[in-house]
Order: sequence, then structure tokens, then C-alpha cells
Amino acid sequence: MDSISGKDPEIIRTELMAKARNIYCELQYNFENLSKQAKKAHLRAMLKDFAEEAGRDCKELNSVLSKKSRPRIETEEKHLGMFTHLISTESTSLTDEEKVILNALKVSDSLRNIFSIMSREYRDEKIREFFETLSKHEAHRENELEQLYDEIIVQGQW
Repeated sequence: MDSISGKDPEIIRTELMAKARNIYCELQYNFENLSKQAKKAHLRAMLKDFAEEAGRDCKELNSVLSKKSRPRIETEEKHLGMFTHLISTESTSLTDEEKVILNALKVSDSLRNIFSIMSREYRDEKIREFFETLSKHEAHRENELEQLYDEIIVQGQW
């Protein structure tokens, strides 16, 4: 079946992959800027780690674009959702660390949902698989962020 735009599915896939890569490159840039603004050293380190991870994702997707291969990124089949209820929490009563982790969690949750929706919207198998993989990657990131939140905020290990 032809696409609505009339474009070849491979061109559509390449354009969508490029847009997904740009999202991760922009995410890296945003986390780097936030890390420069952080006053506490461990908060700066967390934000730099988030930036580095987004940078690795950006490079991986760039590699996928140039080689036309599948992304080799960490994925999870299931999102744990331990702290999903906190995503809508008002940030006025939170510590800086909580705000950073919850904002990262919100971004990752949004990306997971967007990629999941996109994976269901396209009939082309390559496009669907690409977005399913990115959705599962964000589930992995969310699980890691929730574990970080548990260690730092709930258990007070830092």
C-alpha cells in the first residue's frame, strides 16, 4: 500500500529516522546546558551522564542512518512504571535532584509513548520495527531513571 504522501516507504523511513536522531542530539544538547547550570556537583554529574547517554543514542542512530542497519541500543520489553505517578507531581515541593530525575523521566516517558504510537501507525515493517525498538529503548531508560530515583530519593544512598 502506498503512503499518504506518495513517497517511497524507504524515503519516509529515512526521514523519520533522521528526525528521531535529531531528537536525541537535541536531548544531549539540552542536558549539557542543564548540567552547566546545576550548582551541586552530583547533580551536574547526573545531567552529564544523561547528556552522554543521549549523545550515544544520537551517534547510534546516525550510524543506523548511514549503514541502513538496525539500532543496537539497550531495550526493555516492559516498562516497570514504579514512579509513573510522580510524573504529574508539582515541582515546587521537590529537591533539585528530584526535579532533574523527574524531568528526565517525563521526557523519556513522552518519547516512549510517541515512539510506541508511531510504531503502530506505520504498516511498513522496517519503520514499525525501528520505532518499536526506540520505544523499548525508552522503557529501558525509564527503568534506569526509576532505579536512580529509588536509590537517591527513596533510599537516600547519595
